[in-house]
Amino acid sequence: MNHLYLVFILPAVLAVQLHNHVGFIRFTQPVPDFLSTLSLKAQYDYKVILENETIPLNTKSADFRKWANTYNAMTQYTQYEIQQNSTKVQMEKNVTQLISQLSLVNSQISKILENGSLSIKEQREAVNELAEQQYPKEISTLLFIRLLFNPQDEISNKKSIV
Repeated sequence: MNHLYLVFILPAVLAVQLHNHVGFIRFTQPVPDFLSTLSLKAQYDYKVILENETIPLNTKSADFRKWANTYNAMTQYTQYEIQQNSTKVQMEKNVTQLISQLSLVNSQISKILENGSLSIKEQREAVNELAEQQYPKEISTLLFIRLLFNPQDEISNKKSIV
């Protein structure tokens, strides 16, 4: 009876397990478009490298290059890597620009809020005008931060603002 188990049941169990891990590859991170044109084995090997959080980034980069070479995808992978680096640089520029504007916008909001001659409604309108005309991203970010650290802030707490 034990031999029957090994001959018929064990291979079926292994086939199901293998199918679940290779046939339905799910990635937890974004993957390059060209990956869909490669074999399941190539996709699975890519996933193993991508989702291994225990190896240093330099080693991971070298592993991706070896992977691309193994599956004859070096050109596509190089193009993908260039695109990823470009996106990263652009994102860093956008974040730097946003951060550089936050100080200026914060001082403008503070002037509005500290102006005792304005009513709360006028303050809200002045902040809304800044948000609509000059600094929509910056105002949203600052109002979120103000609300986070000072929930009683009248201006930040109003739903009519950004």
